[in-house]
Amino acid sequence: MAGVINSLGMGSGVLTSDVIDKLKANDTKLIINPIDNKLTKNADKQKALDLLSSLATSFSSSVSSLQDSSLYQKRTVSGANDDVTVTADTGVALQKFSISDTKLATADVIQSGSFTSPDKNVATGSGHLNININGKNYKIAYDANTNYDDLKNKINDVAGSDVSASILQNNSTSYSLVVTSKNTGKDQQITMTDLSGNLNGTLKSDTLRSGPFKSNKSAIATTAGTLTLTAGGVDTTLKYTASTTLSQLVDMINNDPVAGASTHASMITNEDGTYSLVLTAKNEAQGQPIVICDQAGGTLSTNLVEGLKNDVGEAADIQTASDATFKYNGIMLTRPSNEIKDITVGVTINLLKDDAKATIDITQDAQPIKDAMQSLVDSYNTMTKQIDTMSLTDTEAGKVGLFNGDNSLKSIDRAIKRILTSSDSHGLSLTQYGLDVKKDGTISFDSSTFDKKMAEDPEMMANYFSGQTSFGPGGRSIVTKGVFSTLYDDLKNLVAKNGTLTTMTDGLTTEAKSLKEDKEKALASLKSKYDTMTNQFIAYDSIINKMNGKFSSLKQQIEMQINGK
Repeated sequence: MAGVINSLGMGSGVLTSDVIDKLKANDTKLIINPIDNKLTKNADKQKALDLLSSLATSFSSSVSSLQDSSLYQKRTVSGANDDVTVTADTGVALQKFSISDTKLATADVIQSGSFTSPDKNVATGSGHLNININGKNYKIAYDANTNYDDLKNKINDVAGSDVSASILQNNSTSYSLVVTSKNTGKDQQITMTDLSGNLNGTLKSDTLRSGPFKSNKSAIATTAGTLTLTAGGVDTTLKYTASTTLSQLVDMINNDPVAGASTHASMITNEDGTYSLVLTAKNEAQGQPIVICDQAGGTLSTNLVEGLKNDVGEAADIQTASDATFKYNGIMLTRPSNEIKDITVGVTINLLKDDAKATIDITQDAQPIKDAMQSLVDSYNTMTKQIDTMSLTDTEAGKVGLFNGDNSLKSIDRAIKRILTSSDSHGLSLTQYGLDVKKDGTISFDSSTFDKKMAEDPEMMANYFSGQTSFGPGGRSIVTKGVFSTLYDDLKNLVAKNGTLTTMTDGLTTEAKSLKEDKEKALASLKSKYDTMTNQFIAYDSIINKMNGKFSSLKQQIEMQINGK
């Protein structure tokens, strides 16, 4: 206050500062409190709308996952076992197939003869060991000081991309060098050839090496004829022509079912850059000589019938490289690997045992869809209960929601329910897929109903839920929206810049700003009013004090007169 008010009314104490405070408190109750109440209700409405907006966003996320086409591309595989496993990538065609009569693909494994220590030397002089695999030649240099451990390391350094060399301890006094192809398949057959002739016998296998040819494309004969290849006591007759080349002869031998079973043909590069045919005994043919004979009067190159070198060594092919064979839906197939990816794009078959059998069924993975449906139900029910609370009218219980009488919220709920319960042009509805509206306005999901309906046509379900793109005349694309795509677009509009919830929130923000301005004006008006009243009371108090002083003096004079009498 501007001053201190003692009393008004001849010192009666009727009008004091306490009286002014009471007058001001009454005006505040009548003018300011209603504005505060409106501000409190406005804040409560904004909090309720914020919560509803958050719940609507959660519901929208559930709908978004169901309108996303990738949800319907997930696959589940049944029928796999310990003998055959199958994996299916997202989006592969739904299918069923059988696997039977399997024979696993194998790598090639060559084991040398035994030696007493890895420190033993492998050669009497310098030279090269040639390793041929899958049409590639690797030259491994050695000398009189190279031991088995050195040779192992050199093989891994030079040819390590295709083979692996290791030393195996057979017993306390015996070791072997083992060379293994890193991949499986018949093309992984390993041929080891001593180009210089200085290696000891433990590293040599049963081979027949031809004389030199200038090029791998050199002709093996001058006219057509027939040759006989003998390996393991089995004869194979092969026809050649004047244009048959050395490399073609390699393929002829390897691809012949009889010759290829007992002999592996390869082509190596000699020390002087020329080429030679090398035949290596396989399986039962190991330990027996390999022979090439030309027919009478034939014109086969003398390098193939006379310039031959037949080596018999201790190294043996203890596992022959072979392709996998198996029946796929009853059709016999071969593959170089036990992991097969090229029958159906996105499907990987792993053969694990010989004589395996399995019936594989690749189906739609329904569980992620059912999980998304349940999430949709849960988020919707939470949201609709919030809408009911905000718009409640219960006169009997005396409960009224913050947005009682505002139809905006109920219109949102009605629009969502209309989409959830409607049927498309083909008569499909979410009710058929287990979604149901209950009496209290919430929804429920029956997964067993969903399973039965989806099993009828998984593709139809995916198209109905998320939409599809087809192509009309002239390649024009036609996009058909799914039920959840439609609902998702509507929900985006709900929380968009001009959406219902945003508009309501903006309206409350504007109202709160206006109420705050009204309160500031009312407070300023009350302050001005009671500041003026206080100043007036102070002035009145001063006048009355003066009058009280004069009255006291007069009273004293009167009393003196009376007493003097």
